[in-house]
Amino acid sequence: MKLAGWMAMVLISSAVGFARADAPARQRPAALTSVTIQDAFWSPKRDLWRQTTITDCLNKFEKDGALTNFDLVRDGKEAGIHHGAPWFDGLVYEMITGASGFLVTNPDPQLEARLDGYIDRIAAAAARDPDGYLNTYTTAKEPTHRWGANGGNDLFQHDLYNAGCMVEAGVHYYRATGKTKLLATGVRMANYMCDVMGPAPKKNLIPGHAISELSFFELYQLLAAEPALKAKLGGDLDETRFLKLAQFWIDARGHHEGRKDFNAYDQDHVPVAEQQTIEGHAVRATLLASAITAIGRDGGRPDYLPIADRWWTDMATKRTYLTGGVGASAEAENFGPDYFLPNDGYAETCAAVARAFFDQQMLQCTGNAAAADELERALYNGALSGVSAAGTSYFYENPLKADPKRNRWDWHGCPCCPPMFLKLMSAMPGYIYSTDDHGLFVNLFVGSTVKAKIGQTDVTLTQTSGYPWSGDVMMKVDVKQPATMRLRVRIPEWCRPAVADALYRSDREPALDAFTLAVNGQAANYTVERGYAVVDRTWQGGDVVSVKIDVSPRRILAHPMVAEDRGKMALAAGPLVYCLESTDQGNPVGQSPAAQSFDQTTLSTDGPLGTEMRADLLGGVRVITGQAARKDGDNAAKSFNFTAIPFFATANRGPRSMAVWVPVATENRPG
Repeated sequence: MKLAGWMAMVLISSAVGFARADAPARQRPAALTSVTIQDAFWSPKRDLWRQTTITDCLNKFEKDGALTNFDLVRDGKEAGIHHGAPWFDGLVYEMITGASGFLVTNPDPQLEARLDGYIDRIAAAAARDPDGYLNTYTTAKEPTHRWGANGGNDLFQHDLYNAGCMVEAGVHYYRATGKTKLLATGVRMANYMCDVMGPAPKKNLIPGHAISELSFFELYQLLAAEPALKAKLGGDLDETRFLKLAQFWIDARGHHEGRKDFNAYDQDHVPVAEQQTIEGHAVRATLLASAITAIGRDGGRPDYLPIADRWWTDMATKRTYLTGGVGASAEAENFGPDYFLPNDGYAETCAAVARAFFDQQMLQCTGNAAAADELERALYNGALSGVSAAGTSYFYENPLKADPKRNRWDWHGCPCCPPMFLKLMSAMPGYIYSTDDHGLFVNLFVGSTVKAKIGQTDVTLTQTSGYPWSGDVMMKVDVKQPATMRLRVRIPEWCRPAVADALYRSDREPALDAFTLAVNGQAANYTVERGYAVVDRTWQGGDVVSVKIDVSPRRILAHPMVAEDRGKMALAAGPLVYCLESTDQGNPVGQSPAAQSFDQTTLSTDGPLGTEMRADLLGGVRVITGQAARKDGDNAAKSFNFTAIPFFATANRGPRSMAVWVPVATENRPG
């Protein structure tokens, strides 16, 4: 078989037009407390991160002096002294947020006690300031530049970012433990910020690094949902102040009166309503986009939704790596122009995490499976690659090719990625399922149990899955009495006919049986809505839904506008992107396995692709095998059997060359 040229395919679902007025009822994500994960792929990893990675990161932050910074401020000894980067306060708060998500699903008294100790030190430092202001770097190094004003620069100082992270941590720690000390500390500073910032005559200040927009909105939602909580936080609070300030930070972009212009780097070059594409620093952009989507959906600003739609569509269809990574340029950690996706690009772990948050917000807003597809892409590839198999070493960048010197780091001068990673993975159980007024959505195929209320009916769904290694999924529905409900099961993008302008597509169209669904052993009649198989029926207790998903290996082509990948091919199976790592491909003449380059390797489009579960490899992975060729010392192409491993598992055996995109043999290249 030879690859056909780029061709128009049947359009059955599109990423474009998410914010249309005819959109269906929005999804409500399942609460973390309602989901229990029992999954052969995810459970061991989540146990590792909870038991090992959190402790490893906290120990290293302590060693770096990140907690000592709070003690210096508390004791009035901070003048001129600060450990680490200005954003270290925020990273400590993000660790608390990530740990809080794990505490919800796996209570841990020892971890909770450790975090309580940190919170005591943080609250004591904040109490020293009459307004509750706390940013240890600015207090120590630039005390006249609070909030980056008066000649300061919040792009570097991260005052508003740190404050937003504190508010976020306070909200999440309260939800995990019921404790309010950190939340009260964050609310006090948030109130102070509302006094200082906003429309004239207040100061026109915006975050130099987005996160406060969404965290202040989360604070507003918490207090609106639990009005009795306000009395515990210091009395009469007006939660709408936090919503209005979050909206101001979005609306003030592009309006530079009385402040520094942060330009496109911080999405500040023109008002957001005029920004047609997603621009600038990839983490900042996607975190801001998450807030725009959430507030557009639930914060009284439907005018934000077309902005979110444009940005997400541009990102997903023109600026996303096959692995779900975003942010191609290392120079400013930013999005490049459309289709600029060099394989040695930046693809920061934090950016993959932040875009997953954006994907999740878009999924809740639209009910479109395309957002869940992109969320899954990031979860299994661009984000998951950020932490090693041992849970104690990390990646900042996740390029799609690597030379023999690339290795994971034990720690970093800017260790922002591990806390962001933990935030995403601790929140992940809440992404598996969602509900609307009519039924239940299954967005991710993860072995788990969810308890949901659909109308007046209590529903328990238990999912058993061998995913991603196997496409066999079983779901048992339990209801106490017969109940009518719509069950929507996502049809993964590789099981649907390709969209004509898709950024990536398989070399083959999916077979008719690429996705099948049965109820109680009988093929089910279902409709397809926005990428979901919809089964609308009266359910009985004990009904079983069986789903089969084609996760066989497939060859991938990139859009022809992606210049870096013309004449190249990648491999995938199910949600996983694969790569060739030099140590698995044999030893070319005169080269060590670690030093092997893939520039002279070619993959054939002919012949079968095999798979094999390797329990002895990288903690147990399913590899892809097949035929390849390379030029050795005599410059002649020689065939060999290649082995490809999942991208997330790369660099777990020391430095090795690696490639995702590999040249196609000349005679097989698409015309």
